[in-house]
Amino acid sequence: MKIVVTGGQGKLGRFIVSELTDGSGGRTAHEVTVFDRVPGPEQGPIRYVTGDIQDLGQVFGVLAGADAVIHLAAVHRDGITTNDVTFRTNVIGTFNVHEAAWRLGIRRVVSTSSSSVTGWDYRTQDFLPQYLPLDEDHPVFPQDAYGLTKQLGEDIARSYANKCAMETVVLRPPGVVSPEQLEEMRASGGRTPSRMFILANYVDARDLARAYRLAVERPLTGCNILFIAADDSSVAEPLAKVLPKLLPGIGDMAKHLTGTESGVTTARAKELLGWMPEYSWRQP
Repeated sequence: MKIVVTGGQGKLGRFIVSELTDGSGGRTAHEVTVFDRVPGPEQGPIRYVTGDIQDLGQVFGVLAGADAVIHLAAVHRDGITTNDVTFRTNVIGTFNVHEAAWRLGIRRVVSTSSSSVTGWDYRTQDFLPQYLPLDEDHPVFPQDAYGLTKQLGEDIARSYANKCAMETVVLRPPGVVSPEQLEEMRASGGRTPSRMFILANYVDARDLARAYRLAVERPLTGCNILFIAADDSSVAEPLAKVLPKLLPGIGDMAKHLTGTESGVTTARAKELLGWMPEYSWRQP
């Protein structure tokens, strides 16, 4: 399969490109084109194209002939640039990828949302979840530009699935940790809870890369929005005890989050993708 990966030169993108081109264990090694503002090697098995996702003509050019797209290119968190730049980059880029894919007849587009779309990561005002653990049906309430762009990105994917039978998959990962960062979490005994409500979820980049591969390969229809996260939380103490301390109004809502359970459930990704996380900061 010919797959274009936008933003493939980034932290996560490199893991995804490696996963897609790995033909070990009888798997198919895909033909990958990376589209990124950061240039790559001029020679080698992976094709690198330098460009900007905000330019629809460039997106058309790089997607021509592709079978599927994995869209990663974005401002990757709130506060690292101005809000208008975050909004333009993320929303226009996501629109351009879906629009070009539709016009070119590309059926499968896998794009990237974030658990930040729920609204707690960069909030200015506290609010309570409606239930825990969160699943994909829980309403989203972003209060920041980044989270808002992710909400709109999900809407774009849903719109194209509705209007032209495009197969869209939107993955909602939390903060992505590299293998080195996972080791640091082990050494420190997990992360220290903040004074604000947290979902306390994380995912290893290798597990997330496998989810993207499955999101391209698995037979799916319509728009599928999926949380992707480790099965355990990022803090040592059970969330049933941690969360009421951080936000007393949560009451008994977290009482079922015993042991190492995370604040989100990935049951839907496990069912639709056949995906299971392999890495945890609790296990060597």
